[in-house]
Amino acid sequence: MSARTLWLLSVPLALLGWAGVVFLTGALPFSLTGLILVLPMLALALTMTAAPWVWVAARRLRAPLVGEYPAVALRVAMWIGLWAAICIGLRLIAAFSWLAAITIGVIFGLMETFLQQSARR
Repeated sequence: MSARTLWLLSVPLALLGWAGVVFLTGALPFSLTGLILVLPMLALALTMTAAPWVWVAARRLRAPLVGEYPAVALRVAMWIGLWAAICIGLRLIAAFSWLAAITIGVIFGLMETFLQQSARR
């Protein structure tokens, strides 16, 4: 995947994701079904919004692997979007705590570190 492909992929999908979040939050009442539909759409919107910026930041900071391959930046953005959607979902059901958010973030960070280490071999 090239950088141009990352931008061409992420901009329309981010717009589609945000439009879906706006539509679903306005069309559905607050319920479990609404959360099941809105949170994956929110994760998609956040992932596609963050992907180009993760790649740009990694390039500027000369981060190995993430700055060189846009597909890895997309995967890192996926962890960010998934983490944010999980935290928002926990907050909506009144189960959020900072300890849980930090723990989930550390788990996702470790998973990405392991994936990058296995890709270097």
